[in-house]
Amino acid sequence: MSDGKTGSDGKTGERGTVILLHGFFMRPITLLPVDRVLRQAGFDTIAPPYRSRLHPFEQIVEELLPVMRRAERGPVHFVTHSMGGLIARALIARARPPHMGKVVMLGPPHGGSEWIDLFAKARISGAFFGPAEEVLSLRRPERVESLMGHVDYPVGIIAGDRPYGVPVLSRRIMPGPHDGAVSVASTHLTGETDHIVLPVSHSGMIWNDGVKAQVLQFLQHGSFTHDGSTTP
Repeated sequence: MSDGKTGSDGKTGERGTVILLHGFFMRPITLLPVDRVLRQAGFDTIAPPYRSRLHPFEQIVEELLPVMRRAERGPVHFVTHSMGGLIARALIARARPPHMGKVVMLGPPHGGSEWIDLFAKARISGAFFGPAEEVLSLRRPERVESLMGHVDYPVGIIAGDRPYGVPVLSRRIMPGPHDGAVSVASTHLTGETDHIVLPVSHSGMIWNDGVKAQVLQFLQHGSFTHDGSTTP
């Protein structure tokens, strides 16, 4: 796993560098399955950690800027999971790479998550989510929203509609299609280039071969395969 470092095996880097950004309360190792596929396809990868539960959104972005600037070989792409998609938007808005590549987001809560607001009503969200509560909420402050800027670069979004856990309970929280944590509707983003829904859960999508194949498809061609013909 390339935790904050680029590959140097002589085979990667031909297609540019992919910055992998994990989700809330996760670590870079959770994106290892995607990392391996990207490196095998000829990409350099950088997978930095960030303190999603402890640090304010602005601080996370500032701390990741030096990591992004270390990506020197070819175009700079992003592959993100969950909250990582919001951070990628803020990083690009703050200091857009000179050779901006493509962005693939897995289960991004662009519109927030109903679970966060449910926990907020129970007055337990702050204790668990910390500063991330306002970032992941359906009622995201304009101060935070403005940090993410406007999308004018290629963005492909992969949403899931097969939640783990207790479906009856999650359907009461999110009546529409969802992956257990984020609704399909919430994953959409104004300016997105392509969007696809796959039968995966929020955490399981990272390991899914179909998801990994679609990530490569978008990075290499700028669009997903919607006829089901993409293979890992």
